[in-house]
Amino acid sequence: MKNSPKIIGLFQAAALALYVSMFAVTVQNLGGWFAARNAHPDPAVSIIIFLFAFIISALVSASCVFAYPLFLFSSGKKKEALKVVGWNFFWVVLFFIAALIYQSVVLL
Repeated sequence: MKNSPKIIGLFQAAALALYVSMFAVTVQNLGGWFAARNAHPDPAVSIIIFLFAFIISALVSASCVFAYPLFLFSSGKKKEALKVVGWNFFWVVLFFIAALIYQSVVLL
């Protein structure tokens, strides 16, 4: 069964949203963990950890968004690859708007 670019983009955007959510919750919990122990990490180590987290996050995000379209593109299905990327962008923007609405309506 072949899925449409719209559905593939939705699944990719959902995977990206799940990753971003898990990362945010983890970082927030780590902050609470450090605060509960009155621990103050060295600023240089904090910057190094931030940069590594940023690089890893960029790699995971790029994999979620571009792995399948790159496969399609290399298989000669350039138009379908662009459609998947376009739908992915659409769904990511929709998830972002939903998160903003959730933040402004539910949490305030």
